[in-house]
Amino acid sequence: MNKSRFLSLLTISFLILATSPIFAVTYIIPWGKLNIDGKPDENINDRAVKFDLSLIAIGGTIKDDYISTYLAYDEENFYFACRAKDNSVACKDEVSRDFKDSDYIRFYIDVKGDFEDRTALNGKGDWALIFTPQNTKGKWTPMVKECPYNGPGHGAIQGDDVTPKRASGAIDGGWYVEAAIPFSLFERDLKKLEKTTMGIYFIGGDTDKGGVRTGEVRLPADGAGNYWNSPAYWQPAKLGPFSVTPLEKEAVFWGKIKEF
Repeated sequence: MNKSRFLSLLTISFLILATSPIFAVTYIIPWGKLNIDGKPDENINDRAVKFDLSLIAIGGTIKDDYISTYLAYDEENFYFACRAKDNSVACKDEVSRDFKDSDYIRFYIDVKGDFEDRTALNGKGDWALIFTPQNTKGKWTPMVKECPYNGPGHGAIQGDDVTPKRASGAIDGGWYVEAAIPFSLFERDLKKLEKTTMGIYFIGGDTDKGGVRTGEVRLPADGAGNYWNSPAYWQPAKLGPFSVTPLEKEAVFWGKIKEF
């Protein structure tokens, strides 16, 4: 078989595998760093993997294409970001366990990889981190807390104890929040995380001037138990070896072909 025919067959096989359901269910978190300044990086889609929260869990003010989240990582941190459409930012609730009656985005992660067969957070590798775009005074200073969701939790840590590196701001038609979340929070390092198929999940909520939640949207997923506190809904994710820029993807893939 000549080289050109071999490469054509290999490319076709790769495309079939990459688009098949068995591969589509595992998200790849790319190597990349976001500037934590409350403004979306111009090339955020090249630096981070994007998740569209398209399943409406509570109707009302939530519309299609309402919230998108992003993840990337470097040697020491996960980089998390959220972009939301919202015509009325409201973050007056700071006392409920998860900012339920504020605008919020929840980032769920299992860093030990044992999420699939459980319907309750275990307080070990499971984490639920909730961010708001503003504080209760209407300043673009994100509130953040950890919520156990009826599990043992991690001490209900909040604020800078979660991460001091967080920022938010207004964007056209809504709000944006981002944070660098250190691996040390999860008592893991890069080597351990590289070997783990983690579980990830997102839920976003909308609250308007009335001060009561008016809608909720989540990452599409099937599972058992309550969608807001069951790791069975969380989706597999692994750390990738490259950023998501097409040039770097091509370089890595071609390197694997040459090794073959």
